[in-house]
Amino acid sequence: MNAVVQCLSNTDLLAEYLGLEQYKLDFSQRRVNGIVKSEDLQQARGEVTEQLASLVRALWTFEYTPQLSVEFKSIVSKYGSQFRGNSQHDALEFLLWLLDRVHEDVNSTASNNSHSKAKAAGKGPAGEEETPIVGPANSQQPGGRHSFVQEHFQAQYRSSLTCPHCLKQSNTFDPFLCISLPIPLRQTRPLCVTLVFSTKAQRYLRVGLALPLIGSLACLRGMVAEEGKISPEQVILAEVYSTGFQRSFSDEDDLTSIAESDVIYAFQAPPLYGRGGSTRISGYHHSLPSSPYSSGPEGQRLPSSGALSSEFLNHSSSTKILLLICNTAGTGQQAVRFGPPFLMREDRTLSWEQLQQSILSKLYYLMISGAQSQNVGMPFKIRVVGGSASYNYLSPQDGRPLYHPAVDRALKLCGPGGPPHVKLIIEWEHKVKECLFGNIQEEVVKDAESVRTQQQQHLQQHSCTLDECFQLYTKEEQLAPDDAWRCPHCKQLQQGMVKMSLWTLPDILIL
Repeated sequence: MNAVVQCLSNTDLLAEYLGLEQYKLDFSQRRVNGIVKSEDLQQARGEVTEQLASLVRALWTFEYTPQLSVEFKSIVSKYGSQFRGNSQHDALEFLLWLLDRVHEDVNSTASNNSHSKAKAAGKGPAGEEETPIVGPANSQQPGGRHSFVQEHFQAQYRSSLTCPHCLKQSNTFDPFLCISLPIPLRQTRPLCVTLVFSTKAQRYLRVGLALPLIGSLACLRGMVAEEGKISPEQVILAEVYSTGFQRSFSDEDDLTSIAESDVIYAFQAPPLYGRGGSTRISGYHHSLPSSPYSSGPEGQRLPSSGALSSEFLNHSSSTKILLLICNTAGTGQQAVRFGPPFLMREDRTLSWEQLQQSILSKLYYLMISGAQSQNVGMPFKIRVVGGSASYNYLSPQDGRPLYHPAVDRALKLCGPGGPPHVKLIIEWEHKVKECLFGNIQEEVVKDAESVRTQQQQHLQQHSCTLDECFQLYTKEEQLAPDDAWRCPHCKQLQQGMVKMSLWTLPDILIL
């Protein structure tokens, strides 16, 4: 009540109307069937307006006392039973009731005495269908006079319903005393994704994305590709934790399946074909000082061990397989990931020794000095991610370990989105890991500027302009199938397009 009185008291037109007792002119002109009402009847009908005027006048003349509020509250309770007692009520509900009451108190149309909402036909634009409207906006007083409330607070909005079939439009005009605007909610949330590039210049980069609240993983893949300036077809998304790979993602998965705190990696798969259509050598060199992601000039260097990876020897793409690899010390839930995860494209016909040598060659740059010359026999186990843990280990006795059924199953389980691949966990015994790699842990990833900006933007309280609220209020929407309306022209049920717009505006607009 206090909030509403403050707003009304600070509205110049209304403050003058009440404070300077202009409303008494309207009181004196009230008639019933042409007979001027008696003084006591006038008083009975104008009590709420009189009491509000006393309160507003006192506020502006510094003569306010709490007793005026008590008297105003008691008169409100007398005429508005819903406001009796001291319960909390909605301010807007009270404001609309109060304006309606002032309208009634000073209204000189006898026929409106018993009803707060007068009825009138909408004055629609020529050539458009009009529907009679309900409300005091257009009710005509004798001599064409409106009440003060109608004249200054009321206007009309137009609701347009367009048939999608015949494109004919039906318009309804309705009066309003206030507009309840919707506030647009934030449509995005922040997500950090670590990009893993297959080129020499950039290796790892954590980027910040403004992820839509609704959508599929295909959308995330597209955003990652755009951020990394790579093709979406090259992007493989995976969840990576301290124990190794967790979830794989398909394009059909819902974005809600990813939480803000999830650790998501996006791997860039090397292109399968180079110029001229021949298989492109992916170029993971073995004598790198810093990274397994180097793609150098076409003249390849030999690995320090002297062993060539099969991807350099075999140019047939039909037996190639894309492997996503991460190293852990220990096994299962006790496993601790170390070193960066990486991609390699290998030939499925590799023997165990060749596969082991190829993996080791990618890790030489991480080893402590002198470790490469150590003979550790069979230093690690290889586990295929997915399916039962016991059955998923590749066997050293297998002539072609990459044809293991677990590998076939992993390839089949790759949903749409990114190239088919197999995730492998290379499990090292703690002692062997310490001996070869020392105390190396997870990779350190550099944050792009977008990480900070996205987090800051989403931490700030969401703000919007009044214009954006109006855009949402007047946005065209299609009727739901359950709300389909019968088009008067097509004579059929149609899911029409509904649009709200403001047809006229009042002097005093309440939002």
